[in-house]
Amino acid sequence: MTATILDNASTPDHFSTDLDKPTLVNLNHLVCYQVEGEDATTFLQGQFSNDITAVTSSAGQISSYCTPKGRMLAIFYICKRDDAYLLLTSNDVAEEVMKRLQMYVMRSKVVIKLMDHALLLGICNDNQEKVLNALTLKSPDSHYQVSTNDDCLCMNIPGISPRYLVICNQQPQQLQQLNIDDITVYSHSYWEWLDIMAGLPNITQNVQEAFVPQMANMELIDGVSFSKGCYPGQEIVARLHYLGNANRRMFRLEVAQEEAINAGDDIYTQDSDQAIGKFLSVVHEGDNKYSGLAVLRIEAAKKNQLAIGSASGNSAQIMSLPYDVPTDLKEKEK
Repeated sequence: MTATILDNASTPDHFSTDLDKPTLVNLNHLVCYQVEGEDATTFLQGQFSNDITAVTSSAGQISSYCTPKGRMLAIFYICKRDDAYLLLTSNDVAEEVMKRLQMYVMRSKVVIKLMDHALLLGICNDNQEKVLNALTLKSPDSHYQVSTNDDCLCMNIPGISPRYLVICNQQPQQLQQLNIDDITVYSHSYWEWLDIMAGLPNITQNVQEAFVPQMANMELIDGVSFSKGCYPGQEIVARLHYLGNANRRMFRLEVAQEEAINAGDDIYTQDSDQAIGKFLSVVHEGDNKYSGLAVLRIEAAKKNQLAIGSASGNSAQIMSLPYDVPTDLKEKEK
């Protein structure tokens, strides 16, 4: 793909939504696939945790793809353009996961292909209308709502400030006409930080098959339907919902330390050498500060005496999320 304004992306010196310019984000940590064909809706409905029939040209969704044991292999943003579904997921798991999906197509009239020429960008913060107007896109009002024009699709993504995920068929000329001095262009780490602040999980290679959807709060962010038909792992996910409750949940953490923290790293309590959780996603904010989403045992989270790497490691603090995380365990039916 030829050079774009997104090639000027830099990592923020300070992670904040209090910016005086509209912000573009290079979403090259994601990849987009197109799924189309006469049986596309039925096929996808039998694969994902959310209700694909609710996806329209004006309404997208977040969903997960699980193993038969209910463990998440990937999390997708799903939207629709004309009769084709667009699926976006982390680029380090995409090829493997889409090959797995392809195995189940069999005789269904479904075609799956990589949109390798698609341009993926984020538009965010309070002055984002300037960029949306330049791309002749309307700003969707509610979460996962979609707007489109001839070249691009725009989906509203939950966040602590307005933000939009944009998929362009190719590089729009209007994007190149923007004055670089009038906007901020950030790398994908800024978008990942916004995901963390919003409590939106992402599955990368380090945490594949580690969590069922409820452990990552997927049903709290409208990523699971409990009224749809079967899909891989549906029995486990439904049983956890109707007969009990997850004993692990996702929380937002902040840590101050020099040593790098990565997705998949273990978390302990300060009084035990037995791991009680794992980082799902992490962003280094600079100045030895890390923010992340972590799946923790609820009992340990309630004590909030967490340590990184070992019981004697640096402490981690649980921070608030924009939605309530249930911490009361209901007893399973006998």
